[in-house]
Amino acid sequence: MPMSARLVLLGSLVIAVTPLVSGQVVRGRIQRRVEEKQRELQAAAEQGQAVPRGPASCEGPLNLGFRVQTFSSGLRAAVWYPTLSAEEQFQYAVPLATALAKDAPVADCELYPLVVYSHGFGGCGTVSVFFTEALARAGYIVVAPDHKDARCKIDQPFRGPLLQRGEEPFRQPQKWSASNYQNRMEDVRRILDEMPRDPVFGPHLDWDHIGAAGHSLGGYTIAGMAGGWSSWRDERIQAALLMSPYVAPFVSKGTIGSLDIPVMYQGGTRDFGITPVVKKTGGAYDATHSPKFFVELEGEGHLAWSNKICREYGSVPACIAESATARAINEYGIAFFDRYLKGKNQPVLERSNTELSEYRHSDR
Repeated sequence: MPMSARLVLLGSLVIAVTPLVSGQVVRGRIQRRVEEKQRELQAAAEQGQAVPRGPASCEGPLNLGFRVQTFSSGLRAAVWYPTLSAEEQFQYAVPLATALAKDAPVADCELYPLVVYSHGFGGCGTVSVFFTEALARAGYIVVAPDHKDARCKIDQPFRGPLLQRGEEPFRQPQKWSASNYQNRMEDVRRILDEMPRDPVFGPHLDWDHIGAAGHSLGGYTIAGMAGGWSSWRDERIQAALLMSPYVAPFVSKGTIGSLDIPVMYQGGTRDFGITPVVKKTGGAYDATHSPKFFVELEGEGHLAWSNKICREYGSVPACIAESATARAINEYGIAFFDRYLKGKNQPVLERSNTELSEYRHSDR
């Protein structure tokens, strides 16, 4: 990559852009590179292996259900959930192959905790399917909306705009306030308001146990609702998984200590713009009340929590089976929710593993 090039994030795509005189030329070259990336991903997905499972029973592992849910505001969200129905091969628009039962009924075996997943800036509800699928297979109903800033959609690949500014500069967190990306908070709140009344999911949800997860700007969204912005606080959320989260505004404003629910931070040694704010002395982790956890992935950057890590495998099952990064993200994230939403103490939360550069936790 030329020294003058810069990286541009387009949904879950990362491309190198060399500064040029003409903005029109820049946009044209970016568009061509995006189209090339999409063709490469499509070819990988078509070669991906995803073996569907036959009908399941409540006594054994449950299958994966999936549907697209539309809320009263027009907000659309991907929903993954346990089902007994037989799975079929399926391909996401992102694209990745998988096996699931589309629009199948929810397994009537028990009540399932709800987890809302908030994507990063310019992402979409299906930008981290290796995690959302694994969480649903572990016995959760997972809802992931397309926020207003989404540049891909649940059922559409990336479509632009090619370049997009944040509401405030990400490098100036002191300028941020509760007015920034309030629409994201409203999306999550709408999901929590309307899911109980939904005839498909409402009867199967454990409304006493609700969690939320978010990557990057999604981590900002969930941290804000966990107490980072007092006006956003939603008491229904009982555990927060923050994946390479943009929490610099809360650290800058001194409100990160207002998070009063269990929190797990995940970061990476090559996540240079985010993780240092979390792990530094006096940073987000230090200022957060217990119980709290910090998981740092060795050699991983900001997009380790996106479908980027699955591209070479072509399918979600292959990615989960072959990617040590995907396994570590899932293992610690699911164990965290299991402890605080299901009351199951998973041993992994008491130890590190070889995929981690650092692991900290404080339960008291």
